[in-house]
Amino acid sequence: MINHLDLKVTDLSKSGHFYEQVLTPLGYVVKMRTPVVISFSDGRSSDPMGDLYLSQGTPNPFHFAFQAETQEMVQNFYEAGLRNGGTDNGGPGYRDYHPSYYAAFLIDPDGYRIEAVTHTQ
Repeated sequence: MINHLDLKVTDLSKSGHFYEQVLTPLGYVVKMRTPVVISFSDGRSSDPMGDLYLSQGTPNPFHFAFQAETQEMVQNFYEAGLRNGGTDNGGPGYRDYHPSYYAAFLIDPDGYRIEAVTHTQ
């Protein structure tokens, strides 16, 4: 159901260390480490970047992404959200995260950033 979580953190190094320590016992490993992002994976998510991303920034309302099987499902998610009180935060389309990243972004009525994503072309 959940494809990935994205958390902005005030100290990437400190938070990266914390999550590495608490997630290792659960079977997660560092999938990617750059100066601006650390990601973790347990190998189950279809997202090539992993399940949990940490990035330097001002902590923001929680972001999570729902797994979609097709681009049509992403489109339907987006349209249903707009019809039911959601706000556009990026319409359906490919993103530059990796070549097959197709997603749509909404802000729910409480301000949470949600996404539907498929990693198939």
